[in-house]
Amino acid sequence: MLTCQAMLKQIKEGKYAPVYLFFGEEKYLQEELVQQLAGAFLGQDSDFGKQKVDGNTLNLEEVLARLGETELFTERRMLIVDNPPYLVPSRKEEKSASDKEGAKDSLEKDYTDLLEGYLKQQAPGVPNSMLVFLAVRPDRRKRFYKLIDKHGTAVECSPLKGEALASWIWNKVARLGKKIDRAAIDRLLLAGETNLHYLSGELEKYAAYLGENHPTITAQTVDTLFSGDIQGDIFKLSDAMAEGGITEAHNILELLIRRREKPLLIFFMLVRHYRLLLLAHCLLEEGLSQSEYISALEVHPFVARKLRDQAAIYNRYALEEVLIALQKADMQIKTGQIEPMQALRLTLNRIDYVQDRARKSIS
Repeated sequence: MLTCQAMLKQIKEGKYAPVYLFFGEEKYLQEELVQQLAGAFLGQDSDFGKQKVDGNTLNLEEVLARLGETELFTERRMLIVDNPPYLVPSRKEEKSASDKEGAKDSLEKDYTDLLEGYLKQQAPGVPNSMLVFLAVRPDRRKRFYKLIDKHGTAVECSPLKGEALASWIWNKVARLGKKIDRAAIDRLLLAGETNLHYLSGELEKYAAYLGENHPTITAQTVDTLFSGDIQGDIFKLSDAMAEGGITEAHNILELLIRRREKPLLIFFMLVRHYRLLLLAHCLLEEGLSQSEYISALEVHPFVARKLRDQAAIYNRYALEEVLIALQKADMQIKTGQIEPMQALRLTLNRIDYVQDRARKSIS
């Protein structure tokens, strides 16, 4: 079994198998592998040589018969079978239904024999035809799966997180003919968005925005165009406050307002963020190991590392004072003494004052 990255490397090297299985919950990765494989294997004939069928409408014998049909406009064929029932786990039957079990075993053997026959017909080297199965949770105990894994290629397409997602972003941008800064990748990871269809659209938008004269997607590009999660903007706002950039912090707040983020949500996220920063600061003072620190915070490891970096900039007194200021603003909002948007603007100024006083006391 291969990883997606190893599979892409094989495609780039022109190494092909007569049968593939792309499986897992991340459908976008399956679609991406099919697209890359078809483009490399079929070349300009991909419009004619590729066909996708529903595995529930054609049995394997019909699938192989269709794959063997002669095409007028191309010598190579690729047939993609989506959700074939003979790859998924069998439904549990009552033990007394031995006849059903026997029929089921016989059918599985028939399918395995058919696939073996197809594989034996393939000449060494680059195949003329290619069979691609797509599934979510195949039964790896089945002989059919083991046959694909032994004589073909099975690739697991699981949801991507952390550095695996960062690597996917980098490769996607490279295929778009651009480069991307690590800071820009971190912005996207921090947003917590893992939907590859969405991220692909975002990256394509950045590439189109930059045009031919600007080769690199930067953190500023993402800040300008990203239409995603609020969490990353709260980190940026906190970064600005920690570094004494009150003007930049207000600019980020105004950007959130223009994006029509709800003021109370912004306020809630700000309170949550500073509570996590204080907790991170306390945990670091205790000298916990990295794994203990991440477990105690109960956030994604990437977010935990970002909190650690910010907590090192702040001092404990300033964080406690900031939370007191946020608590007072919360009470004023709840009692109707001040509008949420006005409270946010005033709170930023209050946080800046508290931090400036803390910095002066240390120096």
